[in-house]
Amino acid sequence: MDDFRTQLGAVIDDLLARGVVPVFMVVDLPGAAQIKKVRGAESLEQFKQSATNAVTSASSGCDAFSYGDERIIAILGGFDRLKTFAVADKLRRSLPFLAQSYDFVLQPEFDILEYDAASGVAGLMHQLVAIRNRDDQRDIA
Repeated sequence: MDDFRTQLGAVIDDLLARGVVPVFMVVDLPGAAQIKKVRGAESLEQFKQSATNAVTSASSGCDAFSYGDERIIAILGGFDRLKTFAVADKLRRSLPFLAQSYDFVLQPEFDILEYDAASGVAGLMHQLVAIRNRDDQRDIA
């Protein structure tokens, strides 16, 4: 987790130094962890790398990191809402085709988070945990 925070902090610092305010797209890949059970850990890692590459490509080269087995965080520097939603729409159409290569059905889910300089990376991590808790509560209901 600390490695992820370090990477995230470095990218955020670089964007802020250039005067660009980052927007974060959280791409949830529900069911991706099943790849590990069915096809092994190596297949899951290949899928996560392919999905991360798809996110980077759809967002015109923005940085993206996998966070756990079923989540990718894209850092969209200077994207307005319309462009952010256009990226999500591209991914909503393309990621299910990628998942078919690994024999599972995927309906990606998206959350958009804005950067708060006052809370920094810790605030972003708190928001990520809140999304996970919300999703866990939804699964229980």
